[in-house]
Amino acid sequence: MKKFAFVTAAALFAGMMTPAFADCDTRKADDDKQAAAASKCYDEYLARKQNYGANKDELRANFQACNEKAGCPQNSDLLK
Repeated sequence: MKKFAFVTAAALFAGMMTPAFADCDTRKADDDKQAAAASKCYDEYLARKQNYGANKDELRANFQACNEKAGCPQNSDLLK
């Protein structure tokens, strides 16, 4: 029973701490400026990707540069 209580407490603690480190989560763009900037990068990538003659390598490079500027380089992994 003690093991179950410890695991439950650890899970609750991790659940409470996770949002504090989710600054680049594009789903929180309404509350966080950094997330809003990352969301704009992704929106621009999607809009330009749908153009007929779009250069995919250039789009990926621009997306990565935009995420670097926004402070969210880990969001470049969204394209993989």
